Amino acid sequence: MNISTLGKFLDQPLLSNALSRKMPHILIGSAIAYGIKDTYSHEKKDRKETAIKNAIILGSIVAASIFTAKKVKIKGENLIEFTPKNQILKKQNKAIDEFLKVNTDILPSCLNILNKARSKMLSLRDTNTLLNDIKNNKQAKELVATLFSEKENITSGKILQEISKLSIMGFVPVLSGVMGGLVADKMCGNLTKEKATNKLKEGIYQFFANIFLCNVGAGTFLFSAEKLNKVGVIKNLSPMKKTLAILSGILVVGVLGGSKIANFLGNNFINPVINKCTKTKNPQNKEERKPEVLDVALHTDDIATAGVLSGVKWIEPLLPVMYLVSGYRAAIGYRNNNSYSKLDKANIHQHN
Repeated sequence: MNISTLGKFLDQPLLSNALSRKMPHILIGSAIAYGIKDTYSHEKKDRKETAIKNAIILGSIVAASIFTAKKVKIKGENLIEFTPKNQILKKQNKAIDEFLKVNTDILPSCLNILNKARSKMLSLRDTNTLLNDIKNNKQAKELVATLFSEKENITSGKILQEISKLSIMGFVPVLSGVMGGLVADKMCGNLTKEKATNKLKEGIYQFFANIFLCNVGAGTFLFSAEKLNKVGVIKNLSPMKKTLAILSGILVVGVLGGSKIANFLGNNFINPVINKCTKTKNPQNKEERKPEVLDVALHTDDIATAGVLSGVKWIEPLLPVMYLVSGYRAAIGYRNNNSYSKLDKANIHQHN
């Protein structure tokens, strides 16, 4: 069994279908588990207020993320693609029938696996056995492409559409986190102008540094690779080379440059507007939101993003769970400083 077999196993349309259907449950379960853990990590006297805040913030992020994933469309496509199970099975049964018409002497073990594929997802072991048993048969390529999804020819044009979807999927948790944080502070009676501005600034930082710029980097580097391929600098732009270009863009523009770019945009364009709108006295437009351990950890979702942009669809339904952290960080308005109430300081301590 090798990496290719594992990739085929994960590429089953039925797996993507199952994850898409269960995404709301996974997201809700993750939020509840995190909220409970965070609440009980505080001192007993602060737990009630923390629980209320977490319920409002996490509830807002979860509700907005699920609604967006299910209802928002770009060019007629949902942000998270979903093909009904009956349509997938109908297509798989047709491919199996056509394969068996021209291959009447297949092994009983192979036939048993194909019959399984008529109604359910195959195990990793069954996937390995099937791929080995049919690799020399007629129409094997067509059958494999149906049961395990044929990879798309990813281009920079296609990625531009994916970037739009991914950016919206990342923006919604951050926006709902900011709004939920404002409502939570208001209900608990400790909303201040400074807290409100910090939430806005952190939300903008999270979106640009940890989400949007990673997507832009991926698209830009793939576009550059395509141009270099046309002039002969890069020969044979294979799917692997395209994936490497995407990962390089995410690393350079998002991970390494994301914080600097986000701080530049904040200091020169966003912070002055926020400070003016909130009529902040003696505003400090020049701030440096330094990346920290948790910010770097958030970039693990960029690997998932690279997978989605490369055509690996099973990762896509899990992105809302990964973006949950950025939304929560925006909600508490983390800003590399100590200008918070005692409870907020406790929050910061627990989230680093």
